[in-house]
Amino acid sequence: AKNLFYSEMKKQKKNLTKKDVLSAQAGEGAAAGRKGKLEVPILWFFFLHVSLIVNSLAGAASKMAGRQDFLSLGFCFFYGLVLVITFVFALAWQQILKHMSLTFAFTNKPITILWGLLWGVVFFGETMTWNKILGSVVILAGIMIGVSGNDRTEQSE
Repeated sequence: AKNLFYSEMKKQKKNLTKKDVLSAQAGEGAAAGRKGKLEVPILWFFFLHVSLIVNSLAGAASKMAGRQDFLSLGFCFFYGLVLVITFVFALAWQQILKHMSLTFAFTNKPITILWGLLWGVVFFGETMTWNKILGSVVILAGIMIGVSGNDRTEQSE
């Protein structure tokens, strides 16, 4: 389907934008490149971020497991929780990738760093420093730049 999209666009002599390419990869077809249309349906964008929040909880569960005596009941519980979270995330990730490009989805993954900072404060009483806040702003700016898709992609002939 992707090759059909490119050949059709080539026939029409239309310049492809990154948005056109991402829209086609997201399964929305050639019509998705119209102005004002989202690259990814908002429901799937929301589902992506919910799954990333869930995935970030694996880090907190892993740290909790590390605080327990090895192979104790607490260790086994939290380590098992890490495995369950990872399994659920893997299933969700596969469904998400059916509705958006891999590059679009991966561009959003660094948001888990911000959730990790939050879990550190909430669950472990860690302190938030200005360096961490500045780093978070840089990460958010990078995500916004990465998903904006405003640059042009060259069309090969």
